[in-house]
Amino acid sequence: MVRIVGFALTIGLVASAGLVSPLSAQAASTPSPSAAVTGRGIAASKAPAAAGTAPTTVAPTAAPTSTPPTPQPTLVTTITSDQASPSLSRAAAFTFRANQAGARFRCRLLGPGHTSTAFTACPTTGGTASTTTGATSYSGLAPSPQKYTFAVRAVTPAVPAAGRADAYSWRVYSAFSPAHYSPPGGARFNNPLGGRAAQRHNLAHVIATINSMPGYKQATQGAPCPARTSLWPGRIRISLYSMTDRSFSAAARAANRRCISVQILMNNHLSAVTDVAWRLLEQSLGTRVFRGAQPRRSFAHRCSFGCRGHGVLHTKMYLFDSTLPAPARGSNRITKTVMVGSSNITSNASRVQWNDLYTLRGNGRVHGDYLQMFNLMKTGRKSSRLVTFFEGLYSSVFWPQGSATDPYRRWLGAVRCTGASGGAGIGGRTVVYVNMHAWFGTRGLGLARQIRGMYNRGCYVRVLYSFMSFQVFTILHRRTGARMSVRRTAFSHNGQTAYVYSHLKNIDISGHFGRDPSTWLVSTGSNNFTNGGTRFDEVALRIRSRAAYNAYVRRFKFISARRSSPIYANFSEPRGGGRAP
Repeated sequence: MVRIVGFALTIGLVASAGLVSPLSAQAASTPSPSAAVTGRGIAASKAPAAAGTAPTTVAPTAAPTSTPPTPQPTLVTTITSDQASPSLSRAAAFTFRANQAGARFRCRLLGPGHTSTAFTACPTTGGTASTTTGATSYSGLAPSPQKYTFAVRAVTPAVPAAGRADAYSWRVYSAFSPAHYSPPGGARFNNPLGGRAAQRHNLAHVIATINSMPGYKQATQGAPCPARTSLWPGRIRISLYSMTDRSFSAAARAANRRCISVQILMNNHLSAVTDVAWRLLEQSLGTRVFRGAQPRRSFAHRCSFGCRGHGVLHTKMYLFDSTLPAPARGSNRITKTVMVGSSNITSNASRVQWNDLYTLRGNGRVHGDYLQMFNLMKTGRKSSRLVTFFEGLYSSVFWPQGSATDPYRRWLGAVRCTGASGGAGIGGRTVVYVNMHAWFGTRGLGLARQIRGMYNRGCYVRVLYSFMSFQVFTILHRRTGARMSVRRTAFSHNGQTAYVYSHLKNIDISGHFGRDPSTWLVSTGSNNFTNGGTRFDEVALRIRSRAAYNAYVRRFKFISARRSSPIYANFSEPRGGGRAP
């Protein structure tokens, strides 16, 4: 229990003349001592001689032969149980103890709606030969930025003017969120060729989730946020390559003002100088991850050429967990929520790129895995250790991989091109869809040969690409038939810079996988088929779900029909919009 002096937020000993109460009825017939402030409490003292009275000479007497009585200890009242601060409860209960037997207690509550400075009797509940205990409670307390202060003191026949008192201050808050969005689980996609709502479909999903995380309303009115992590109303953890969106920045700043812990990691190709939205985040949340050895509640931090990885922070993950304490736990609608995919929070991510986000709600184990990785990333300590988690229908891989075997090579190596059954695949053959933003380099060539080998063994293979080397295109396309399709999603108005392209990094498999002849699998995340994909901070989420498979295949076919071409071409990505200036 933290304590303060006077009316601060913690407990202190009340030592003011305002704490002196009328004498008890029992002490009214005895001479009334005046109260003298001594040290940190209020003590009784003898009344002085009347002014102008001559001193009386007393003849010396013999020393007493009997033992003088043992003096009573100073009467002290201690609050033994109090409230969390802030508290979401409109009721408060206190217990307290006096260090003498036979005491009676007087209590006072000051704060919103409670202005009387008078102390009134409060119940005694018991005691021992040397102590007295008491308790009292209050209800109907109003949430307010202003604090409440409870004070209690004891009186006894020997100390009728009261001994040392104790006091405690706290605040009553209420839960509040600007929006009331319940993020749906499953796959979500934007459409860069649609209207504004279709373009910002993924961004709006993230922003609405942030705005729907409940926090403390009174903190937005100037009251302080709690220092204790157990009283934080929620946690938001976001890692992404780029953020240039002011609506997102405003939502994150407002969440921080509601006392939610908002921690954001971004790659360092953008800065407060080149990105206004990021500058506003830094000004609101701060940039330092730690205060001493402890992580700060909120920050907007740029990883220096990768967090765990080497060169680039490319992981896109959005974690949400509402943790309001009792009695407002029923307001925690957004708990253990994870979003993973290809989408940054930029204008390119909405107006230029096809992107995805896959949302898992209420899965504590998956959320815990991603939170563990975020906490490793925010330390900035480099690593070359590939990390893999298996959680039932979901598995996750976090790069860099160091000397480990490429997880995509292992995963694709489990595909069996024949023997599909149970409605999976096409005519007994496994079908593989690949929607890959960037595909080139030595790693890209190796993966292209592996996927071409699937076609040679009888698989159906469907490929969408945006930026692919001609070598990779040749491996996939040359001398193939109807079971292979390779189509470009990048298009340019000037023949140089693309104005639209797919940014997904997605693989979908239906058919014979490992020992299961009727499997539906999805892999999505941030990892491209490039050399850098083994060194950077990257993530891939793998989902065993027919519903997820169907959603991603529908989007694959939609992009293919809306804007794709079988003719090879290679353009550059547009500057700005989240890319390096």
